[in-house]
Amino acid sequence: MLQTFPPHAKTDRRTFIALLVTALLALGGASRAALPSFDFTGSAGAQGWATTHDIAALTPSHDGLVVKISGGDAFMHSPRGDFSSAGQLSFTATLRSPEAGWGQVFFSKDTDSEAHSAHFAVREGWNDVCVPLPPMGAGWRLRLDFPAKAGECVLARAGVEIAGERGVAAVRAGIERLALVLRSVSGPVEIAEIEPHQTFADAADARVIWKGEISEMAEVIALPRLDGAHDRLASGFVAFVPHAVRGRVPAGAVRYVEKFNGIAKDTREFPKRDSKKGIQVQMADDALALGIRHATLNVSVEALFDWEQKPGSPTWKVDGETFSFRRGYLDSLGVKRLSDAGVNVYLIVLGIQSRDDARNALLLHPARNAKVGNGIGAPNLSTPEGARRWRAAFEFLADWFCRADDGHGRVVGFIVGNEVNVHWQWHGLGRMPRNAAVAEYERELRLANTALRRASTSARAYLSLTHFWTIDPDKDHWLSVPGRFFIEELARCARAGGDFDWHLAHHPYPENLGNPRTWLDKTAPQSPDAKRITFKNLEQLDAFFAQPSLLFGGKRRSIILSEQGFHSNGTEEGDREQAAGFCYAWEKISRLAGIDAFILHRHVDHQYEGGLNLGLWRRKPDSIATPDTKRPIYDCFKAAGTPAQEEAFRFALPVIGVKSWDEVVTPK
Repeated sequence: MLQTFPPHAKTDRRTFIALLVTALLALGGASRAALPSFDFTGSAGAQGWATTHDIAALTPSHDGLVVKISGGDAFMHSPRGDFSSAGQLSFTATLRSPEAGWGQVFFSKDTDSEAHSAHFAVREGWNDVCVPLPPMGAGWRLRLDFPAKAGECVLARAGVEIAGERGVAAVRAGIERLALVLRSVSGPVEIAEIEPHQTFADAADARVIWKGEISEMAEVIALPRLDGAHDRLASGFVAFVPHAVRGRVPAGAVRYVEKFNGIAKDTREFPKRDSKKGIQVQMADDALALGIRHATLNVSVEALFDWEQKPGSPTWKVDGETFSFRRGYLDSLGVKRLSDAGVNVYLIVLGIQSRDDARNALLLHPARNAKVGNGIGAPNLSTPEGARRWRAAFEFLADWFCRADDGHGRVVGFIVGNEVNVHWQWHGLGRMPRNAAVAEYERELRLANTALRRASTSARAYLSLTHFWTIDPDKDHWLSVPGRFFIEELARCARAGGDFDWHLAHHPYPENLGNPRTWLDKTAPQSPDAKRITFKNLEQLDAFFAQPSLLFGGKRRSIILSEQGFHSNGTEEGDREQAAGFCYAWEKISRLAGIDAFILHRHVDHQYEGGLNLGLWRRKPDSIATPDTKRPIYDCFKAAGTPAQEEAFRFALPVIGVKSWDEVVTPK
């Protein structure tokens, strides 16, 4: 049933009808399998849950199961059940804790392990929890770990749900309205808006924006996009249903806009180029002479803003607040020079620490370690002010560089952060459990994607990962995340909240950044369980993204190689091996259809890069990155993808130890 709404323009009514049709179509084909779920309120008892460790007693009560904590590692097990489902699973719970900390849920058939667990933040008092889980099976069980070391916790409910099966199942956006699909709820229902600075943990206190009676098991309601100056396009929505003891409880996860209908002004398709060749540009004229078709440029969000709001600066409004941006900084990026020459430009959008503590506190994540030397910080999306700033940055950049007339040049991709799976060092997120770090980043990436959809139907949001694949970059597992887990968990988070069009910017450096002979990498075998993904086993990444679970709309997500290079030790032999490393990499990516771009790092050697010499150009002595002389790799790079390639690359065959370039790719 369609909820009534005030009359508007005919064009918007037609748009909304289209939204309604697609929303109703989304209801088809859903699984209705009942998964284990437990309501402990009303003195319902333990229902098969057993005390396992550091729990003195389980006592039924009206509010739920009272868990008396007797030690610092308190956990309990659920009875075994059938958790089989083809849908995206989520663990949901409502609990009261005497102290804040990290709770944890394990899921296994036999032995509990950290690899099969998920953490969730717990506040003092009552908490609603919802965390994505990987596929499970029959005969599995849950283990729930409490953060408290003493006192009593109260568990009101716990269980596993299929994302999108209950509550707000999908959200579609038009120019003026949102269409929310509600599923498997009836009777009184409330819809709360989760604004960009909020998460599911804030749902109980979030603003209720709709109340009504749902009479059918599947229904669509209409909401205006705008609430005064506030635009709900970047918000999420969660349904609440009555509960006899708790008053009301959330039904399902927070769902965000998945379809954007008629919103973007630029409807051009993503531009396909005749070459995968790219570079992180330092000298535009030289880069274009080399025949590049792809380029990355760094953008500091702090430097982007005109904090003094000088007259004449370009501006952008978010929820009624006006933000100013530095025209000189935008022009200095050189986007138009490159895109007008047929180059696909990708911006690497970074939070960079400044000397202004107030700006840092506003823009950068509160959990970051400010002492990490590179000065990079994850976005601060924990406050309304910080979230508005980051929305303004992404929305403005998208509007400025994704215009149909290419007035300021065209940007086709936005890389959100740098090497985010090393979140302590290279993303500035702080110390955090694996799944929590991924969930925090998913918020950033979704916010960027939503901003892009305001301006363009094809511009892409990319995540940036290191070459670490199944191993942790850091011994402390709360400082980094293996790349494969990061991708899998990101996909789970995205599906739980409504999947969106994210893509990958990978960095397949050799296993030893100081050794360009990547074809000898020992930790990069041809296995999906390889420790690293380097150029030696790049086929594995290509195959990994062909999995149905990683497709979006039935299509593969894009993979670009946005930062990687080869070191020269400065000797003649070192220069030769550096050039051979590039030839090997180019021949490999040329044969992998799933790799869309290869963007070399660097154009010119840089003084402050840990002693690495990665440039096509040597730098002048005593300079930071002033070009001096070209290395042999320069001519190889220039020849790549041209008729001169075969002759230019010939020297590298005996260096690598192959007779033909066809040998560099392992057959499927």
